[in-house]
Amino acid sequence: MEVSRVQANSIRLRAADVSARLVARAIRVSGFGQGETFPGRVALAVAPDFVYRRAEGIDTVLVTGTNGKTTTTAFLFDLLSSADGGDSVVANRGSNLPGGVAAALAAAGDATSACFEVDEAYVPQLASELRAKVMVWLNMSRDQLDRSMEVRKLSRRVGEAGRHVSVLVGNAGDPLIVANSGEFTERIWIVGPSSWRMDANACPVCGGSVEFTERTWRCLGCSLCQPEVSYAVDRAGRVTGPGGERLGRIRLEVPGDFNLFNALAASVAAGRLRGLRPERFFRELSRIEGVGGRYTEWILSKLPRQPGLTTFLAKNPAGWEGILDLLPAGSRLVLGLNARVADGRDTSWIWDADFERLSRIEVIATGDRAVDMAFRLEVAGCRVACVPDQLQAVAVAGAGGAAVVYLGNYTAFFSLIGSLGELGALRTRRVREPVTT
Repeated sequence: MEVSRVQANSIRLRAADVSARLVARAIRVSGFGQGETFPGRVALAVAPDFVYRRAEGIDTVLVTGTNGKTTTTAFLFDLLSSADGGDSVVANRGSNLPGGVAAALAAAGDATSACFEVDEAYVPQLASELRAKVMVWLNMSRDQLDRSMEVRKLSRRVGEAGRHVSVLVGNAGDPLIVANSGEFTERIWIVGPSSWRMDANACPVCGGSVEFTERTWRCLGCSLCQPEVSYAVDRAGRVTGPGGERLGRIRLEVPGDFNLFNALAASVAAGRLRGLRPERFFRELSRIEGVGGRYTEWILSKLPRQPGLTTFLAKNPAGWEGILDLLPAGSRLVLGLNARVADGRDTSWIWDADFERLSRIEVIATGDRAVDMAFRLEVAGCRVACVPDQLQAVAVAGAGGAAVVYLGNYTAFFSLIGSLGELGALRTRRVREPVTT
């Protein structure tokens, strides 16, 4: 008897699901990785509509933006888990292309809620396939200059997701987001204590000058301006709601004004998905101490005097600007720069980061493009040593027992994190991550 199309699709979906889980298990057993992307690519090869079919019945929040996706998704995972029970929530872990989302769904089990970070270029596609109920749009800035769209064009593309997602939790402080939010039925505007502005000095609508003040912004050439804000958080973590209502305080173990904004975004999105007030989640946020090695403190036990190490990740000018505000005084500073595919080959963006604030500080430049970083730092007025091998750079910085701070871009950061065991690195703070099982 001829198998009907519906039966064939069902068989294909089950085959894709089983294949992905078997591949993921094989990868983990072999020790060659965590199975965060390739199993999903296998599932999509077997059933191209795998994400659409597998996401059916799962309430999904989509998180996008140039900076903060992974941390915000981790916050969301914990908040939804606190509301729903951990086993019912699924998330991806930095693998934000379709293969990563498919891999997470293959391991989702009976999950009823999901939060997925999604690369900006894939937002309209995955918003449609996931049938996401809420989208968090954090920010827009230049990133991976050699292979990503110009930021204004990319912002317009992200805005197309409003045809598939009705609710936007968006950054009211970013003109690029406000200008491209018209497709969303419901817009919940939030602001934080700081925002990257160098990519939005010209109006994305008319090209006129955008005037920024401490609390708001407006275009001097047209009507585009900051919309009415529903929720705001200040540098002390104090949150105000509609009409200026005081909602309480966000206290975080991870540093940075930008993470207060990320935490507020996660709280508002979780509340909107579950019909709860955002402040219901504030206490839960205080338990999250780091994501994937970001903002993590270590002891390097194999080095003399066992110096401490703090690791930070930043991958574009906006990210580096935010992290430079956090660097503690008196620490030995190591800056890592690579230019691999995942980073973008073009490193010219380092000239847009304000390294001049490190003037007269002694810095070690490391990574594949250590020479490029060393030259930039030298121009900024730093005292620079160039040590291309990252482990050696960290060891040199910590040789005298002084605390070390490492800041690197994407592949440089994860390469260092993966090899810190050679220096006897022991975490001194617990790290919590979203999981896919």
